[in-house]
Amino acid sequence: MESRDIFRYITKQDKATLDRIIERMEFRGKNPVFRGWLMEYLGKLNVTEMGEVLALGCGTGVEIRCLLSLRDFFGRAVGIDLSPELIDAAYNFSAAEGVDSRVEYYIGDVHNLDFEEDRFDAIIAHTLISHVAEPADVLREAARVVKPGGQIFIFDGDYASWSFGYSDPEFGKTMEEAVITSIVNNPRVMRILPRLLQEAGLRFASVTPHHLAEVGKGNFFMSAIESYGALPGKLGLLPEDKVSEWIDEQQRNHEEGAFFASGNYYTYEARRE
Repeated sequence: MESRDIFRYITKQDKATLDRIIERMEFRGKNPVFRGWLMEYLGKLNVTEMGEVLALGCGTGVEIRCLLSLRDFFGRAVGIDLSPELIDAAYNFSAAEGVDSRVEYYIGDVHNLDFEEDRFDAIIAHTLISHVAEPADVLREAARVVKPGGQIFIFDGDYASWSFGYSDPEFGKTMEEAVITSIVNNPRVMRILPRLLQEAGLRFASVTPHHLAEVGKGNFFMSAIESYGALPGKLGLLPEDKVSEWIDEQQRNHEEGAFFASGNYYTYEARRE
């Protein structure tokens, strides 16, 4: 299936879809497991020595607000996203948490950053690289604007590993692929990231693998189903009645304690020499 990633084409989405995206981003930012992974890699930043940190594809600013909550970080954050609506939401959430004076948000394309070379002490790309049109171009831009010796953290999913329990395994596999096609442009990009980092002139420093499995009850994955499960039908990838049957069974499994879903994520750390 050809990618129909709603995040890659974020500027073409209607208000209802954007509202679902904002709600999902904020839910994910509060999920204990997902937030724990974020705080784990933010804790590896040399925050006491940093003046400015850039968040690429910042969305609603979840990772920026977490960064600014770190006790030893006294610098500033800069966020950039393609969507004006997500940037507005980021401003509002930052103001609500009282950190808006320490952050600047910009509307822009991460493939072509309007920042000077060697500006930022560190760069974060949190669930961005799986959605962009050209991951290699984004990494080259990150390498250009980070200072020599600067840290770059890239966190994302290996979305080709997402799987759900379903009574019809053949359609279940088809549905999994359709869901991923609807929300991810590069479902396997984390598998080739070491090579992409090298080609961007960055040194691969470390990787932390993460696995999320929900068995019996679902929280993280049930939220994903509620937010995005209907997309394959709405986008014309699969018959809407078959999609509805899949969603209904997932909800029933959750209610009856028979739910299953799993997926892999990775945090890469790179440095500019």
